[in-house]
Amino acid sequence: MSQNTQTLDESQQHKALILRDELADTFDEEKAEEFGKKNQNKSWYKDFMLLYHMVMDKEYSIDGKTKLAIAGALAYVILPIDIIPDFLPIVGWLDDAFVLSFTMASLAEEIERYKVFKGELS
Repeated sequence: MSQNTQTLDESQQHKALILRDELADTFDEEKAEEFGKKNQNKSWYKDFMLLYHMVMDKEYSIDGKTKLAIAGALAYVILPIDIIPDFLPIVGWLDDAFVLSFTMASLAEEIERYKVFKGELS
């Protein structure tokens, strides 16, 4: 994913992150699950599903700010409201990939804790 994010300029990256944060309240768990199932062949699928499971896991406790960041990232990828429209071939997913990779990098420690919690890491 990091290769794709290099083609977004700083202004586009900033706008994408602002929109991600604004979309946090529009997160819909059913749409997220359906979207994930439809996109299993995408390179970002594992990251998307990891974030989805983190936000939906009732046994795992995360703070509200982290939950909003994850919900916003998922909503940004799912909803058609993007900085670069998804229907554009190849470049349409660049902003989505950026938002996912930025969120994954920003929450790296929390993600590692979640993986340990789930027994995926020791």
